[in-house]
Amino acid sequence: MSRPQWLRLHRYAGLTMALFLLVQAMTGALLLYRGPVERWLDPAGQTSRSQGAIVSAGRAMAAASAAVPGARVTRLFAPDASRAIWFAQMVRRDGGSAYATVDPAGGAVLRIGGLSRFPMEAALQLHYRLLSGRAGMAVIAMNGLALLLMAVSGLAYWWPKRNPARALAIRWSLSPRLVLRQAHRTVGVIAAAFLILLSATGFLLVFPDLLESGGGAPPAVPTAVQTDRALALAHSAFPGAALRDIRIGGDRLTVNLHAPERNARAVHVVVVALADPHLISVTPAERSPALWMPLLPIHTGDFLAPVGPPVWLLVALSLAALAITGPIMWWHIAAQRHRARRKALA
Repeated sequence: MSRPQWLRLHRYAGLTMALFLLVQAMTGALLLYRGPVERWLDPAGQTSRSQGAIVSAGRAMAAASAAVPGARVTRLFAPDASRAIWFAQMVRRDGGSAYATVDPAGGAVLRIGGLSRFPMEAALQLHYRLLSGRAGMAVIAMNGLALLLMAVSGLAYWWPKRNPARALAIRWSLSPRLVLRQAHRTVGVIAAAFLILLSATGFLLVFPDLLESGGGAPPAVPTAVQTDRALALAHSAFPGAALRDIRIGGDRLTVNLHAPERNARAVHVVVVALADPHLISVTPAERSPALWMPLLPIHTGDFLAPVGPPVWLLVALSLAALAITGPIMWWHIAAQRHRARRKALA
């Protein structure tokens, strides 16, 4: 392809997806530090008061269900840091979503409500599915492909025959419009490799879920004793492994236990029957076929911890800047052409 063709490809993809890219960049930046940001935004609802006896997962799930009459817990996340809380995802009788946080010390329900009461959960849903279910996931998948296309086409258009350092220089003495163009180019080229990695992993994370049929049996409503008994069985398969979360589907619990020996996001998966408690399946992290398990640490920067998340934050902010400056540059060019046409017709 010629350089003008690469530029047109880059421009059309960017203008089409600019708003979605900006949303992805800003929500992704927030999610890199979800826990600390949550506790800073809502200390009363997201921080344990550290008063009272430690409650079990079963009691936490029962407390969340009782706080929203008629709602069923579909997933329960364990505390993941000092003074963190239990976080329950629920489905209401009308099919809507509800959320609750439960203090692990004492079992008090600290916060209940929809996404408006849980801004970081809203950021996650916006980042992953644009708050729009399967249609939103499809847009996110296209967004990943568009970002990949933009990064590749931008590099192809810029690629110099010699002296790359000089081709990246910004001449600050030029007019603001030209400085903006050069800054857009330089930031894009420097961030391109990271953006290719983020776009490819993001697409591969969402695409398998997009293909799933969905549905399934409604979640059961296990008692606290049933939940804790099932959790004890799961722990017997991996003694010492810390709980990440529990999923309730039909008459079974799927227990995810942290597996840091594989990577920072990996989990051992144990499926336990509720009615007649027994292990249905046990999948160690190292034998899991789940594609997300090796990809998620790359997408979140955890594979380069502790420097990965700060680097990914800079990349996310760079993407936000590119998503804003790209349309501004196009507007400048369109305005220039319009003035030229008017002048020619005068």
